[in-house]
Amino acid sequence: MAEFQVDFDDSFLKDLLETDFDEICEEALTSAAPIFEEKMKSEVQKTILHEGESELVESFRASKPVKTKNGAWLLRISPKGYSSTKVYTAADSRGRKTHRKYRVSNALKAIWKEYGIPGRQPPRPFIESAANNAKTAVMEKIQQVYNRRTGAE
Repeated sequence: MAEFQVDFDDSFLKDLLETDFDEICEEALTSAAPIFEEKMKSEVQKTILHEGESELVESFRASKPVKTKNGAWLLRISPKGYSSTKVYTAADSRGRKTHRKYRVSNALKAIWKEYGIPGRQPPRPFIESAANNAKTAVMEKIQQVYNRRTGAE
């Protein structure tokens, strides 16, 4: 029977043990948010068919990371604000041209893009492709933050 004993220096795991998990999560999500935001904007840009929707692209913003009650961390990237165009020409149920004189929220425009409008506009999904395109870069950024904070670098 062999005996194997390892003695670690007290400072060996100091960086890892003294690191707060919540601080790592918040910093990692904050640093990864611009990557995902840019991917989201580029995917939305691919779905734009006319000039009136172009302001939707620049309306996407990342929120601050938030810790939920069950301990999970969330980062929302969503469209903000309203369209600057107030008058839209559309056809009513009888086929007559009508003018809508209120602004439409960019979030509603994004929903119309993602899921379509039955009978008028086919869906042009962009959220899943943006998430898939950003996954590798976001995970690398999170890993970099984790390695830096725990002393693994």
